[in-house]
Amino acid sequence: MKKLFFCVFCIPLLGMSQDSFIDDSTTGNLLTLNNDSLLKFILTDTGVNTELSEIGATFFRDKFLIISNKKRRHTKTTFNETLNKFNNNIYCTNVDKNGNLSFPLQFSTVLDSDFNEGSMTFSNEDKTIYFTHSTATSDNHKLYKADLDTEIQGYWKDIIEIPVTNESYSVENPFYNKTDSTLYFSSNMPGGFGGYDLYVGEIKPDGTLKNIKNLGKEINSSNDEKYPFVTPENKYIYFSSNGGDTYGGYDVFRGSIVENNYVNRKNLGSGLNSKKDEVGYILVNKNQGYISINKEEDKENFDIYRFEIQKQEQQLNLLVVESNSKIKLPNANVIITDEFGTKVKETKTNDKGEIKLIIEPLSSYTIATEKDGYEPSSESINASTENGYVSEVIKMNQKKPEIINDAIVMENIFFDFNKASLKEESQLSLDKVVAVMNEIPDMTLTINAHTDTKGSEKYNLALSQKRAKSTYDYLISKGINKSRLDHKGYGESKPIHVCEVCTEIQDSENRRVEFIINKNLEVSDTTLTNN
Repeated sequence: MKKLFFCVFCIPLLGMSQDSFIDDSTTGNLLTLNNDSLLKFILTDTGVNTELSEIGATFFRDKFLIISNKKRRHTKTTFNETLNKFNNNIYCTNVDKNGNLSFPLQFSTVLDSDFNEGSMTFSNEDKTIYFTHSTATSDNHKLYKADLDTEIQGYWKDIIEIPVTNESYSVENPFYNKTDSTLYFSSNMPGGFGGYDLYVGEIKPDGTLKNIKNLGKEINSSNDEKYPFVTPENKYIYFSSNGGDTYGGYDVFRGSIVENNYVNRKNLGSGLNSKKDEVGYILVNKNQGYISINKEEDKENFDIYRFEIQKQEQQLNLLVVESNSKIKLPNANVIITDEFGTKVKETKTNDKGEIKLIIEPLSSYTIATEKDGYEPSSESINASTENGYVSEVIKMNQKKPEIINDAIVMENIFFDFNKASLKEESQLSLDKVVAVMNEIPDMTLTINAHTDTKGSEKYNLALSQKRAKSTYDYLISKGINKSRLDHKGYGESKPIHVCEVCTEIQDSENRRVEFIINKNLEVSDTTLTNN
């Protein structure tokens, strides 16, 4: 049984971990990026970078592991003739309270092969390691597993290859998701969308994989996707890609995990991404982590930075209008949910048909809109990272009116407060009455107006009579002969709700205009078309 020795200095200590915070007060060599992005990344050199390449990999027992082709402290190094560079080895580094890295030591004397080492990940409370490296015959990487010997401190045992594909293809960048015991990785094996795709497989009791599936076309492009990182709550997957809408080279993207599907691929924006390669995005908390950035364009030569995200607010401006006339619709009920189905806000449009709301950059939202007399509407919007606001116009279609029990049944008619003047949205509703009367030439109507019980009976009676007259006048202005119309105001004498102290909803339902059909027509209980 072969055993692998790992660096005895990689033991638990006080310092950075995956749940720690980086001290905001520290200063160092800062890398300035685009300050116009809503996601600003403050990047600081970690102190472990050299003239050669370093890429951050993962945490192990409060140590941060990196892969590097720089020789350190008697580490054996080998030269890769194919890539014309030294092969990567695995090192563990100390992490201080500010997130800085130091004192890199070889992680394992045997885990580092004579070939190119890839990244690694740990499962089973750090007792199992999944790692990759190339072979003697190809620079394609294979996936391996080893277990920690709990009886002999500092040793690994039971090394096995995890079969995923054949030697003609590569398996790279494993990431263990402890939420659902799955292993993510990148591979250029057949069946993908082009280049390297991201995959996920379930881990069987023996540590091998089953039910391997491609993350799909909403995440993978026709180019390469690598370096997956899934957040602890299993909501987001971050990865690097050189396909799609990039600023050049590999950019960091985020996708959403919704009911085991992978959607909503979004570039993190110019606050982090550039013409250079950005890979190895690792969060230690919601707004801080590590990123590796290539300092040369023609070859791999990465440095590791720690980052802090400074978010700026993004405002969603919604305007709800009637689809044909574009008249603004107040009091429309709007429910906003994110891509996970979580309700973000439920509210109503103001008197200008507007809603303003602060939203999260990168997220997707569904806007469900309902209003009496209109067909429900559902729209999807995407938040961005480059603009301070997102604007969307929600268009609603009017429902067709109905005739039930010798009355035209439709939404309420609204007036300005304590006035008889029709609101603009109510003119749209009255146009439906016009359409009905034009379809049925022998129809005659009585317009009955009612108020709530606030105010005096005398005042309410007069107000209802004026409102009935305003409705009557509007229908005539649209071509309906006045001989077909009658109107009457009842004030507060015929409320729908009889209550000592009515609610706002009860008051609004008491304030109404009714359209009573005077002739006994055969069109009762019939839905009419809206011309």
